[in-house]
Amino acid sequence: TLDRSSAASDVYKRQILGRFPGWQILPFLFTTLVFTFMTQHPFPPFDQLKCPVATAQAQLRPFQFFATFARLYDQDAEISEWLRNRTVAATVMNFVVCVVIGLTLAQHTARLRAALCFGVGLTLTVELTQLTGLWGLYPCAYRQFNVDDLILNALGVVVGFLLARISSKGRSKTSN
Repeated sequence: TLDRSSAASDVYKRQILGRFPGWQILPFLFTTLVFTFMTQHPFPPFDQLKCPVATAQAQLRPFQFFATFARLYDQDAEISEWLRNRTVAATVMNFVVCVVIGLTLAQHTARLRAALCFGVGLTLTVELTQLTGLWGLYPCAYRQFNVDDLILNALGVVVGFLLARISSKGRSKTSN
């Protein structure tokens, strides 16, 4: 049955999706664009932006989010408190979205180094865009540059890439 479903999938890809050149890259482009948009949005109105923005001060200490996690853990915080915490939400969301980017990236390269370089390049571009106020479009930063985001986003891309590679190796062994 695996051979039939695999053959049917191959026929579907060739006959239906093969008509659209470049269709394989769409999930990767979509997740990358969603991530980029989510990290820049909301855009403040130009006339209401008061510089410097207090919440946009650069966070340059690696693993600063652990302090929040440790405080919640030490306080035996309820799950609802963890879910409402902005640091926890941002940390988890950044990591998970970048895992998805890594999963889709694995369809386009077999090299871990390429995935790592893409992850670092993407997140560095996003963080520098935040630090520079959308590359000078705004007079100051309106979102926080965060070194933890650099670390977690790149790690998320690599984890997603590795999960996809492990999963594809498992599928190829079961289909043989």
